[in-house]
Amino acid sequence: MTETTTNTSTNQHSGLPHPGGRGLTGAAAALAYAGALPLIFIAVIIWARPPGEDILLRQLASLYGGLLLAFFGGVRWGIAAMRHQGPDFRSLAGAVAPLLLAIPVFLMSIDPLRIALIAVALPVLLVDDLMATKKGSGAPGWYLAVRIPLTVMLELALLAILIRILLY
Repeated sequence: MTETTTNTSTNQHSGLPHPGGRGLTGAAAALAYAGALPLIFIAVIIWARPPGEDILLRQLASLYGGLLLAFFGGVRWGIAAMRHQGPDFRSLAGAVAPLLLAIPVFLMSIDPLRIALIAVALPVLLVDDLMATKKGSGAPGWYLAVRIPLTVMLELALLAILIRILLY
């Protein structure tokens, strides 16, 4: 028998379930934060390499960022589909939006623009997710307790990459 537990302890400051516990939220936190590692490693390597020798890394960062946008769209689709009353058009359209934002990332050839688009889109999606959750139509609190620090980590990595690109 497989145990599917969730963490019910709450974070005293936010009222959200704490993401570092055991069970589902602990697994979600570990995997989510591990998902930020590729961009963090790319940012470190880009800063360590001489300017001009990072073209492949820039492309990899853009590709990974575009995939992250699509992934967050998939999460949103799943949340919309799991609503008790079923999904509505607005929530499904909101789930498709991140994928539509990812398409230019894959089609553009100017790395700073691609990285900037990702860096703007991720916090916009997070704010929308926070508002939906506040209205009761979004993700469970434990997801946002994981998603907020994850978005901060991704943003820091993206900004470090963007700054390096723009400096040289």
